[in-house]
Amino acid sequence: MVRCIRSPCRDMLNRATTALMNLDLVYNPAAGSFRPARLAELVRAFEGRGATVAALPTAAEGVRLSGSADLVCVHGGDGTLRDTVQALGARAGEVPLCIAPAGTINLVARELGYGRDPEALAEQVMAAWRRGPETWVRAPLYALGDLPVVSCLSIGPDSHAVARVSSALKRRIGRFAYVVAMLQVLRQWPRQAMALSGELADGTPFTCEGAAVIVSHGALFAGPFRLSPNAALAADSVELIVLNRPSRRGVALFTAAAFAGWPLDRLGLATFRSVRRVAFDRCVSPVQVDGDHMPDCAYAIGPTGMTLRYVI
Repeated sequence: MVRCIRSPCRDMLNRATTALMNLDLVYNPAAGSFRPARLAELVRAFEGRGATVAALPTAAEGVRLSGSADLVCVHGGDGTLRDTVQALGARAGEVPLCIAPAGTINLVARELGYGRDPEALAEQVMAAWRRGPETWVRAPLYALGDLPVVSCLSIGPDSHAVARVSSALKRRIGRFAYVVAMLQVLRQWPRQAMALSGELADGTPFTCEGAAVIVSHGALFAGPFRLSPNAALAADSVELIVLNRPSRRGVALFTAAAFAGWPLDRLGLATFRSVRRVAFDRCVSPVQVDGDHMPDCAYAIGPTGMTLRYVI
């Protein structure tokens, strides 16, 4: 039996027993809490555990991947994760993912329990990699038209606020930039009633009307807030939340109840449905998807037939 007293020897044995992999580390230099030093720490942490790391920055035209990664790690927020899934295209259901949080809110990373410390995160991910895919979290992928939705979307006052968020202010004050934008929306309250139709999780068709709509695929929304008890990344459905009173007062009550942690589905402030498909009767814009403003029109939300796999 080989005994190791000095730490270099122990490190060598640890690397020898770790499943080697090629890892694409996608990072967003414009993310709210991105730091070059932390990126370097992440690279060292994964390489020290046997991974070959390719650090790939995002660009205005999207995410470019190496094409040879066994695992893609996203160092950014939900928007960067969405862009990475979009870049994977048809391979999104084949190449597993993990997240090194560096965005403004990080809903998916929060729900899955990814840590922020580089060494702890690398150990967490590599341990899950060694356990194998049977233990990873599987998340059916939904899309708004051709656009993947990894955590949530909204149409109404929230999406108008996101459309008004200043990128420069967001870099300076983080999530509080959304508060500033919402105060601006309060002065010019949007009114855009729409008819919705679709299919519930059990296959039953439904129709309804709404002027403020949230579609939540993950358990969390806008930070640590749980809007629906049925929302979860692993669920093969999304939660359709339609505010019954999309006035200033109604939205304020809904927001206050969410902050207080009250059971929103029992307060009568909104209607909750677990759905697989939602269609709108007209083009709706602006739309907030995973914390970003999407200027293009949107008509329908539905499953893609692919399932994301998060190594955790």
